[in-house]
Amino acid sequence: MRQFSFQILISFLFLLGISDLAQAQRKEKLKYKAEHGMVVRDKAGSYEKLWENVTFSQKNTIIYCDSAVMLKSSNSMEAFGHVRIVDNDTVTITGNKLFYDGNTRKAQMRENVVYTSGENRLYTDFLDYEMDTRVANYFNNGKLVDLNNTLSSRRGYFYGFEDRATFYGKVELLSPEYTLHSDTLRYNTITKIAITDGRTEIITSDSTMLYSKGGEFKTIPEQSSFIKGQIDTRDYILEGDELFFDDINKFYTATGHVKMTAKNNDVIITGEKGVYWRNKGLSKVFGNPVMKKMMQADTFYLAADTLISIEDNVDSLKRILAYNHVRMFRSNLQGKADSLAYFIADSVITYYFDPVLWNFKNQIESDTISLYLKNNVVDEMYMQKDAFIVSQDTLKQFNQVKGRNMRAYFADNAIKRVDVNGNGESIYFVLSDGDSLLMGMNRILCSNITMRFKGNELNNISFYMKPEATFYPPHEITPELTRLGGFAWRASERPTLQQVLSPVPPEEIATDSLGNPIEKPSPSKPVQKSGLSATSGAAKGAAGGSPNKASGTLPSKTAVPTKKPNLNGTSGVKKKENSQQ
Repeated sequence: MRQFSFQILISFLFLLGISDLAQAQRKEKLKYKAEHGMVVRDKAGSYEKLWENVTFSQKNTIIYCDSAVMLKSSNSMEAFGHVRIVDNDTVTITGNKLFYDGNTRKAQMRENVVYTSGENRLYTDFLDYEMDTRVANYFNNGKLVDLNNTLSSRRGYFYGFEDRATFYGKVELLSPEYTLHSDTLRYNTITKIAITDGRTEIITSDSTMLYSKGGEFKTIPEQSSFIKGQIDTRDYILEGDELFFDDINKFYTATGHVKMTAKNNDVIITGEKGVYWRNKGLSKVFGNPVMKKMMQADTFYLAADTLISIEDNVDSLKRILAYNHVRMFRSNLQGKADSLAYFIADSVITYYFDPVLWNFKNQIESDTISLYLKNNVVDEMYMQKDAFIVSQDTLKQFNQVKGRNMRAYFADNAIKRVDVNGNGESIYFVLSDGDSLLMGMNRILCSNITMRFKGNELNNISFYMKPEATFYPPHEITPELTRLGGFAWRASERPTLQQVLSPVPPEEIATDSLGNPIEKPSPSKPVQKSGLSATSGAAKGAAGGSPNKASGTLPSKTAVPTKKPNLNGTSGVKKKENSQQ
């Protein structure tokens, strides 16, 4: 029992000692001196007025001012004129007015306040500062400036021991390379890393705009990552689940549910990852990328392994490139190729490397195929080198036409006429009785050919320049006569919308009997891809006049350019109006 009572006594004395120590600390009196002073007594009590070279001190804190009022009863003071606080030789605060409580060691500085700690300088008219915790907070607007950045907001807290600051309400961060706006921001004054919460807006030095729902921004170097945002480039808005930008190397990335929306031409590109190089004006989307473009009441879908958009100050140089496993779908036109270029201003889409297109019952092949759009519909198609068109009739036979180059003309989304220019060959099956009875087969060699279509099927063919024709009755037709050189019916490759929107599975590698891989034959003229310098394909030719059937010759036409302009240039020469019917 005595031992228990002794323990209680010891505990009581210990607590009493702590209480006395805390009270002694709390009641440490302010020391002061001045050139002049006087005691004033009134109904509220007494206080001391001080003026000229006034100095207060408490622990490691010194306060200077022009004049002051000292309240000994509350151990507090008010200071006026050229007020300056020096705390621990590391923090300096200046202002016009100050109220200081010596018991709590809390200072309230007002008017033209400047807080300085190392390289950090804070400006405001309303600052509260706690000497023991070194926490400064301002309200009614303030600004923190260091060697690299300027941060301003309605309210802010600066934590001296932790070298960090938090800002609330209309936050603005000005760095050498960008301006950031947010509602809440946390800032490390050593690492110069800013973390935002809520909607964040960034405007770079070249006016590129980024939006997010918060993120981490490294202001030295200028690298940042944030969640669920968008990058506003000159021509596009790039969105993603996660965004990152590196202002040193001038590139931005978006990851997860990437969406790139064109501002002016109804183009949307989606994928899993996107990269934007600001200095090059170049955007790259991969991870099952798909481009969608509205064309009147229909949508044009384009997919590939990689889609690239190139911005330029010259409208004619703006383009979209597609590389590897290119597939496209529209209700009246489907196709595939290895690569593609879409010149936006000229409305020209060019396919490279073994392209094949389908328009209703017609299969179209060539080394290079160019589509010319007019009012967002296909107006013309130019097939450059080894052009080949196949269509299947009602008896499942293949009408074929091939030539050096071809130009097709569209109306109501269907092919209406095709002109073959050079080295023309054709196989045409003649049917009767409602296209149910085979009458024979025409096989013709002719330099130039014109085909006319009706109801999405071949209706008639005209030949020019000394045609050589052979007609075979049904009993003389053999399988080898029914195919032109280079014929291939590729209907199984015709992509559906689902196939365009789905990822391409890894290619199966063909092997020989010994298990060695068999290399695919290379196209005769490969597209140069390094440096985005792939050639653009056929230029825009022109045709004029009408066929002279009596003489068997074709009127002279404007020469169709065969040189493929570089993708760093234009899509081709200007297309002349065509009057041939």
